[in-house]
Amino acid sequence: MILLTKAKEYIFIILTVTILLFATYSKTYSEENVFVVDNIKVQGAVDLNFSRDKYINKAFIDSFEILKSRILLSRDLNKIKSIKLNKIKTLIESFQINEESYRNNVYNGSFKVFYNNNRTKKFLREKNISFSQPKNISAVFYPIFFVNGNMQNFSENYFYNQWSEIKIKNELINYILPLEDLEDILKIKEMKDNIENLNVDDLVNKYDIKNYVFTLMDYQKGKLNIYLNTNFNNNKMAKNFSYNIENINKESNLEPILKDLKVQITDLWKLENIINFSLPLNLIIKFEHKNINNLDHLKRALNKVSIIDSFSLQELDITNSYFKIKYYGDPKRLKKELFILGYRLENDGRNWRLYANG
Repeated sequence: MILLTKAKEYIFIILTVTILLFATYSKTYSEENVFVVDNIKVQGAVDLNFSRDKYINKAFIDSFEILKSRILLSRDLNKIKSIKLNKIKTLIESFQINEESYRNNVYNGSFKVFYNNNRTKKFLREKNISFSQPKNISAVFYPIFFVNGNMQNFSENYFYNQWSEIKIKNELINYILPLEDLEDILKIKEMKDNIENLNVDDLVNKYDIKNYVFTLMDYQKGKLNIYLNTNFNNNKMAKNFSYNIENINKESNLEPILKDLKVQITDLWKLENIINFSLPLNLIIKFEHKNINNLDHLKRALNKVSIIDSFSLQELDITNSYFKIKYYGDPKRLKKELFILGYRLENDGRNWRLYANG
């Protein structure tokens, strides 16, 4: 009886493998919705020249602008700024109308546009543009502002007061503003000229959020120098840049700087999630499974890894399976994403092995 049960199990595995061995799974990214643009609003007059198609085309154009600002670094936006409507349409898989109304001779529409994963990636690859798959995160934003040697209180700090009020397209970061703490202020003043050695973790740990953006802005003699220190998912980065500005007390001069600062911070977060088409890599991994459900769980996990482009089952026996994975990036990031999904990727010097955690 036991032998018969085992035989049935092996036959089931063999039949399943016969299907799996001939299958290559291409990522659709539908779960992350990176290529789905929702809630696109269009409006216009209903008159003798009214055309519904005109507003649908407007929704397509607007959706592409939203998609660009969501997945591309700011430095790459100009590379595809003059894309025509006909080209945009070739990248679209489908669309749906969420809502439409014709009231008081005014047309209002809300659309959802689904971009084709493979065609859009091919288009970006031909333009030599990498794309990012950033998720929304929360981070403490700590803005320190010196004007002519004097540190401003948060109540008079323009960047502190306006940071949540002024928006950019596709804000990906939910910023938590800190409370003013006298001990923190004294510590920052002491470290102003040696800011690289300031332990920012001590300032933000009280907010129970590991992600942070620490910004020290120092205005002197018509120049605003900015030191930016970020921690996103335990990856810390530092950056220095400056702006020329004549009148620091004029808010209209500061608003574009605040917007650009937000864009630069968002770019740093996008870089954490970049899919670099210039680094395609193939990997053969060995996975030890106990039953067919283990393979199904692994398939679902691989489909969630952002940098995996496709994968296929190359070989399988009763206890081991061998997957070929095509991905963009580096093995460290692959290991990190797999670990989050419950798998440990290790290399013994010759072969890559994958283990289920726990």
